[in-house]
Amino acid sequence: MLDDRLLGTTFVLPTSARHGEITLYGIHYHYRVNDDAVAGDLVVVNAVSPLFLGVVKPEHRLKY
Repeated sequence: MLDDRLLGTTFVLPTSARHGEITLYGIHYHYRVNDDAVAGDLVVVNAVSPLFLGVVKPEHRLKY
């Protein structure tokens, strides 16, 4: 299972595709864009599942 410590990690989207693959800390992860982010936007990981990381632009990040 993926580590919840990835929550809050930021990276720049390499493409405008709604899903893709990114390398974080030397490990390849699948991600899914959950808002209107496009290539070149800074995104933050706001959900972790065994299948993918959910990412959104920082201004759309849920606040608890």
